[in-house]
Formats: sequence, structure tokens, C-alpha cells
Amino acid sequence: MSNCKNIESAVSDIRHGCIRSFKLLFDDYYPVLCVFSSRFINDREMCKDIAQETLLSYWERRADFDSLSQVKGFLYTVVRNKCLNILRREPISVHDYYTNSIDDDFESVIIEQETYTIVRQAVNNLPMQMRRVIFYAMEGMKNKEIAEKLGVSEGTVHTLKKIAYRKLRNSLQNISMAVMMILIPLE
Repeated sequence: MSNCKNIESAVSDIRHGCIRSFKLLFDDYYPVLCVFSSRFINDREMCKDIAQETLLSYWERRADFDSLSQVKGFLYTVVRNKCLNILRREPISVHDYYTNSIDDDFESVIIEQETYTIVRQAVNNLPMQMRRVIFYAMEGMKNKEIAEKLGVSEGTVHTLKKIAYRKLRNSLQNISMAVMMILIPLE
């Protein structure tokens, strides 16, 4: 799903039972929901379970949603509530810490996760070799390591990375302006 129109039409298709569109939405939001739940729960497997259960809950209630904003609100709320329910079973000191910080950071975490999704989609739109270089770089690999992994020269990795960053900057430029307009209210 590389643009909003496709995502919106996927929501409509999912509403009508299209499993292929659900798979696309699942692939986009599963990692985001895993990261989001990891802000509350420090158990990777539990975070994966929460994300998967949340997306399954959406599938079961898909007829209730008309727009992507409704779906996102549902997904983030369900993940947060599942995490809070798990934290309620934790010792009181951990519960108090997370409950106070969760409410304070909820909006900023959602913005961060949405930004992550947009960047990941932009990287996915790069040509295959550039995409691989960027994903390896995002994992913290150095140019030399990436070159060895891909079987190319270090200079090629440097060039691919430079072109990829330029393409990402261009594709994300309009999005950053839109995000700023949303975040900074006009008076």
C-alpha cells in the first residue's frame, strides 16, 4: 500500500471481505502495532501476540469501519487497552509508572508510529537494491558490511545510499509539510 487512496480502497475492500486487501493492511500495520505495544510491554512475543490479536479483532469487526482513520483509531486503542490489561496484572509500581507515562505519551507515540509507517512505505518504493541498502543501514550495518552482504563494492553501497537518500528526501518532502500543518494549529 504505497498511497492513501490504495489504503482507503483497501478499507472498503476489507469491509466487503477481501482477504488480499486485509493481508496488505496487516503487512503495513503488524510491525507498527508491535512497536507501539513494545512501548508498554517489554516482551517481544507478547507484543507480537497483541498486534496479531488486534488485527484479528479488526477483521472480525470489519463491517463497522468506513475509513482508515476509524481503523487506525480502533487498532491503536485496542493495542493500548490490551497492554493496560496486561500491566494491571503486574506489580503496582510497574503499573503506576506505565499508566502515568502512557496517558502522557499516547498522542506522540501514535504520531511517531505513523511517521515510521510513512518512511517504511517510502523505502519500500525504492528500487530493490537501494531498498536493501537502506534497510541494512537502518539496522545499523556499516557500508563495508552491507557491501559484503550484497556482494558489491563499498563504493557502490555509498552511491546507492546517496541516491536512495535523495529519493527519500524528495518523496517525503511533501509529507513533512503536511505533518507540520497538522501538528501546528493555525490560530
